[in-house]
Amino acid sequence: MWTILYGLGGGILAAVLVFAGGIALGDLLEVSQAEGAWVMSVAFFATPVGFVLGAFLGAVLANRR
Repeated sequence: MWTILYGLGGGILAAVLVFAGGIALGDLLEVSQAEGAWVMSVAFFATPVGFVLGAFLGAVLANRR
């Protein structure tokens, strides 16, 4: 049970951090938002990858408890 909760928590936390960081990085690097390609790559590629890695890390940490 703890493995599932830690996995979901880690995945959600990582996805939120990756999404917010990706948006902030686009503003800091002054990427043109005319087409929205930067935000789409963050939303549809980086955020799910962050979720999967965060869920994996959360599950591993739950098993080490």
